[in-house]
Amino acid sequence: MTENLFATPTANLEITPQTTPEFYVVSERKLFILSVLSWGLYMYIWSYKHWSNYKKATQDDIWPWARGLLCIFFVHKLYRRADHQIRITGRSYIFDYEQWATMLVVVTVVAHIVDRMSDHIENMAALAAWLFIAIPLRAYLMQKGQAMLNFAAGDAEGATNSRFNFWNYLIMAPGIALWGVMLYITLRSYF
Repeated sequence: MTENLFATPTANLEITPQTTPEFYVVSERKLFILSVLSWGLYMYIWSYKHWSNYKKATQDDIWPWARGLLCIFFVHKLYRRADHQIRITGRSYIFDYEQWATMLVVVTVVAHIVDRMSDHIENMAALAAWLFIAIPLRAYLMQKGQAMLNFAAGDAEGATNSRFNFWNYLIMAPGIALWGVMLYITLRSYF
């Protein structure tokens, strides 16, 4: 052997920075289930995670928690950013994101208005019927936007975040109980 035992090591010690995707990746199926079973509360977590990733990736001076809490004011911008990211990488994704974002905002606003009016609605079955429609509809609209966001992040299927974890189950548990109560109230009023 001709190696010099006293020579300094020549291992590559450079630290390569890990790149955070600009957008939160989650499978469409997981997003839909979490949204429905959390009674729509997952929308705020979903928005926060997108803006948190965006802040880490771009170092922009934004408040992800505020954009998460006020997500209806920022969903159009989020979709525009994803569309821009897709275009600058030379790819294309055919999706009318403005229309889908607007529908998501409208359904969310109407759902909040109906929720505020629930004290004045005598028929709980009508309120339950609205919730049985509005919550899955909003989850469906989010799911359609998430497909573009996953594509922009380079994981079109959302495979890197498709499994449920402990925190997901913790978010879903109270929602499952509430869905059971609403189903009971609805069925009881018809029978």
